[in-house]
Amino acid sequence: MKRIALTSALTFACCLAATASFSAGAASTTAPPCTPKVTTIQGHRAAVNCGPATATLTIGGRTYTFHNGFCQQSKSSGAAPELNLGTTVIGVKGNAGKPSLNMLVDARLHSTYGTGSVFGANYGGKALLAGESLIKASGKIPGSGTFTSTVSFGAKFTGTWNCHGVIVQSP
Repeated sequence: MKRIALTSALTFACCLAATASFSAGAASTTAPPCTPKVTTIQGHRAAVNCGPATATLTIGGRTYTFHNGFCQQSKSSGAAPELNLGTTVIGVKGNAGKPSLNMLVDARLHSTYGTGSVFGANYGGKALLAGESLIKASGKIPGSGTFTSTVSFGAKFTGTWNCHGVIVQSP
């Protein structure tokens, strides 16, 4: 339970940092399509993402679709692109029923195949993943592709992502 709370807190911190840097519009080569909204849901802080990015996650034969987010990548550090889709609510069981998916794709290891992590996925008031899971990704990284779990704290899964041409370069 502490691992899920820590993962949620880290995800929320990333969303807040992204909101602050995107609001300032400092040194980005691509302007974000919108500004994520920081709000309160059921008395808890929440980050409501926005933008054209989408993803699917298939676990146990069931496919979940996520939207409302955009891909971001640190230009100065060369860090892997990160996707934050949906709404992240801190400290509420089941993410207050809001869908969310947070993942990182790293293509630096190979030009065709990357690795990365899915930090969390919630849908319909249920945590789909119990903690951080490692993935193998392929496709047109960072813009779109498919992924498969390689190490998962729970069920094996597969999925897709698509930035729909929007990859925000943060400082």
